[in-house]
Amino acid sequence: MKAGYGCKLFGAQQVFTGVQDGVTLLHSVVGCNFGSMGYHFTACDMSDVRQTCTVISDSDIVFSGEASFRLALENIRELYNPKQIFALQGCVSDMIQDDLASESRRFTPETGIPVLVLEAAGYRGSFRQGYEAAALALLELMDPESRQERGPLPTINLLGLGTDDFRLEADIQAMSRLLGGKAELGCVLGRCTLETLAQAPQAALNLCFGRGVALAKAMEKRFGIPYEVLDYPYGLTGAKRLWSVLEHRLGVDYSKEEAEFRGFTGERLKRVYTYLEDFYGVPVSILAEGSRARGMAAFLGRELGFRIEHMAPREEQRELEDFYDKVRWGDSALLFASSFEQELGDELEIPVIRMDYPVFDRVTLSCRPYVGAEGTLCMVEDILNEIMHGRTMKGGLYQ
Repeated sequence: MKAGYGCKLFGAQQVFTGVQDGVTLLHSVVGCNFGSMGYHFTACDMSDVRQTCTVISDSDIVFSGEASFRLALENIRELYNPKQIFALQGCVSDMIQDDLASESRRFTPETGIPVLVLEAAGYRGSFRQGYEAAALALLELMDPESRQERGPLPTINLLGLGTDDFRLEADIQAMSRLLGGKAELGCVLGRCTLETLAQAPQAALNLCFGRGVALAKAMEKRFGIPYEVLDYPYGLTGAKRLWSVLEHRLGVDYSKEEAEFRGFTGERLKRVYTYLEDFYGVPVSILAEGSRARGMAAFLGRELGFRIEHMAPREEQRELEDFYDKVRWGDSALLFASSFEQELGDELEIPVIRMDYPVFDRVTLSCRPYVGAEGTLCMVEDILNEIMHGRTMKGGLYQ
């Protein structure tokens, strides 16, 4: 049996490791560190890995792991001397009731390095709950006074992104281009610094891609910043929804940007028009984080003509095998999912388009987004190339 998503610690890790000048410490067993780092390496800079672990031992379980936690804090100070440490308490340390807060309160006055401690035992919550808890904890690092320092353009914070999201760097750049010079990106969870976090209250709007809603609500209450919850903006469909929100909230016009988007993609897609015609009515399945699943379904169905046979938010799946069985008994010719689903793709002899966390069997060095006009072309390229690579497919693409 496979759970639909990771545990609370993994969700929190996706937020804290996204603060690029902090260091994340897992007070947990080695498996937690090994598992999360396995996803981390393909998405982040391997020359600057800012995550470590106490690796709780048998003696820690018997005699307390607080000394190991304090030693890890000292090692982090010596190796990194960071401006901030994020400490995540895993299952074992939670069960033996290690007091990380007390250790942190002794460490900070001696070193000047603040430590933010978050209970993240896997049995206490889901991946999504861990993400929401960690994102909300970042509220204490925001400077209310920065709200008085707004620039000439309205600033948009992006919430709901994780540090190991596939193609995150490229997608952030693409989303910045979608703003068309009429607004600018502020704090982006998953790729931010302590400085941009502190300046997050300057924003005119928070955009939540599915997650980060608890933080957005808290920021609205504390700083008066409104928020909108959106599906991930794949294709022109997603871009139009994003522009609609910005037009409503900021009083700007994106009709020019929409026309440029249509012209840029239309001119290039007509080169493969005969291939695209074959997409119409072909059944596909999607398994991804909710906002990504819905955004991808809208793009594939409305713009490329695919028939969405099965679509499921990953975080709502108690057992992945339940969804897998639906795909097995269906006619889907393509599966849009994560690296976890490659085994299913091999079994059914259908291509798997990776677009959801975790992607641990691909490396992205070039700037190839899946968002925006260029991202639309990259997505179509990948779909066509995967189809051409596969010889036998269900659903009518190849017979």
